[in-house]
Amino acid sequence: MLRHTFGIERMRFGEWLLITLSRDPSRPDYAGGTLLYNETNALDFLIKTVPTFKQKIRGKRVLDYGCGWGWQAALMVREGATEVVGLEIDPQGRERARRKAAEYGFSGRITIKERLDEAEYGTFDLVLSSSSFEHFADPEAELRAMRRAVAEDGSVIISFAEPWYSHSGSHMNFFCRVPWMNLWWSEETLMRVRSRYRDDGARRFEEAVGGLNRMTLAKFTRIIRNSGMDVRWMKVYPTKSLPLVAHIPVLRELLVSAVAIELAIKRSHEIPATRVDSMDARNLLKGGR
Repeated sequence: MLRHTFGIERMRFGEWLLITLSRDPSRPDYAGGTLLYNETNALDFLIKTVPTFKQKIRGKRVLDYGCGWGWQAALMVREGATEVVGLEIDPQGRERARRKAAEYGFSGRITIKERLDEAEYGTFDLVLSSSSFEHFADPEAELRAMRRAVAEDGSVIISFAEPWYSHSGSHMNFFCRVPWMNLWWSEETLMRVRSRYRDDGARRFEEAVGGLNRMTLAKFTRIIRNSGMDVRWMKVYPTKSLPLVAHIPVLRELLVSAVAIELAIKRSHEIPATRVDSMDARNLLKGGR
C-alpha cells in the first residue's frame, strides 16, 4: 500500500513540476517549426538540409507530400518548379493552401488535394516530404506511396527535424521549453499536462492532432533499408553542429536534430547510389546502432 501510494505521489509531483515549468495556458503558444513559415523563410529548412535544393526543383513537376498551409508549394513555384501538387489530409490546411496559391497568382501551377488520382502515379520528377515523416501514422505505407508517385528517373527527398529522442522529439515545445521532455516525464504525464493547451482528447502521442510516430533514427533507417529504393545521399545534422556526436550511437539519437535523404527507384548513373556525407550515416544505412 505504501509503495502504491508513493507511486501516485511521485506521478503527481512530476505533473506539478511539468506544469510549473510550462507557460500559462492563457498565453499564446511558443512559436516554432512550421508555424513560423512565411513568404521569405518557408524553404529555409530545405535549403539548409538538402544540398542544391533550388536546383533540384527548377523545371520539375513536384509532389509536396504533406503540404500543410501551402507556403512551400508557392515558394517552389516562385523558385522555378514547373508545377506543384500538394497533398494534405487536413481540410482546413487544404483550403488555406489553395488560398495561398491564388494569392501568389499560381492557381494554374499549384493543385492542392487530399489524394492522388490513379493516373498521376509515376508522373512526378520529385516527391518531397518535408517536416512530415515523423507524423505519419504508417510511415512505411506513405513511403511506398511516394515511391509509386515518382517517375522512374525521378527521386524522393525526405527531410525532417527532431527525431524522437532529440531535444524536441516530443514536439511539446509549444508549451514547455525543457528539452527531452519524453525522457524526463511519462507519456501519461505529458499528455495530461498537454490537455491544458489542446482539447483534442489525445491520451497517446499517436492520437494528438498531427500525430507522432516516435520516429527514432534507428527506426527511420530500418524503413529506408526495407524500402527497396536506392539511396543517393543521406545527411544527419547534429544539434549545434556538435563534433563527434554522429559517431556515438547513444549521443546520435539524443543529439541529431535533423535528417535528410534522397532516394531513387533505380540507381542513377550520374549520382552514385548510397553516397553519404558522414561515417555515421554510412553506419546507419548498414544497420549500425
